[in-house]
Amino acid sequence: MNLGQNLASAPLDTPLTLVSIDGAAAHRQRLSTLGLREGASLRLLTRTIGGGRIALVSGSRIALGSDLVRQLRAKVA
Repeated sequence: MNLGQNLASAPLDTPLTLVSIDGAAAHRQRLSTLGLREGASLRLLTRTIGGGRIALVSGSRIALGSDLVRQLRAKVA
């Protein structure tokens, strides 16, 4: 089973599939409303100065903080 890598170390401009989300159920539910759920396709566009990422998810750009990118695991699609 491929557990992937956290988004902090995932490559930019590469198709990714979200494989897991660490954190509380309420946290996962909020991310799900943004399109970030297990099995979702995404692409990391840029790194932010504080260590976060800008991700493209279902045609929308989403800013992810540095703590959050370490909680999300993805694999190259």
